[in-house]
Amino acid sequence: MRTVKEPDIRKQEILEGALRVFAKNGYDKTTISSIAKELNISQGLCYRYFPSKEDIYNTAIEKYSDIILEEYLNSRQEKQNIKQWIDNISENISKLTVAEAKDKSLYALFHSENSQTLHNELLLNIASKILPYVQQTLRQAKEKGEISVESPENLAVIGLYGELGILLTKSIDKEERIEAIKNGWYNLLKLN
Repeated sequence: MRTVKEPDIRKQEILEGALRVFAKNGYDKTTISSIAKELNISQGLCYRYFPSKEDIYNTAIEKYSDIILEEYLNSRQEKQNIKQWIDNISENISKLTVAEAKDKSLYALFHSENSQTLHNELLLNIASKILPYVQQTLRQAKEKGEISVESPENLAVIGLYGELGILLTKSIDKEERIEAIKNGWYNLLKLN
């Protein structure tokens, strides 16, 4: 007998089932057929909500990066100066890591074995969402006279994506990466 569910509930159910299959099989070996089988539903029902596995995957990236962005925005401290902002980078990165673990199915997908490419795509998506807030932080620091740079907007791009590059460098340990990020920001902003 067919079970009828509300569209939002069914869509979420398909997304969660797909994430389990992605985490278990990897992106390349996952098909709409394997997702439907996991959920014991028809492929047509999957296609009704998601036109392709790519759409399911992109939805997962958006959802997960939104969760992490929300944590970043909740942890932002508007009244801190630019040096405090840089010194709090370690704490902010830790908060983002905690946010990642809140949704276990998403965490499993992006942190499973052989998921480095997926995780890198997630980090790029997160960076693009955080960028406007970093740009705002640097503009405000310039307006307050804390930094004297020509283009806070461009510097934010260089700093944030440089930070991302350091985070992805697994050949150095976490503490060294955090220090490299802080030093990078201090150098970019010409602060002592």
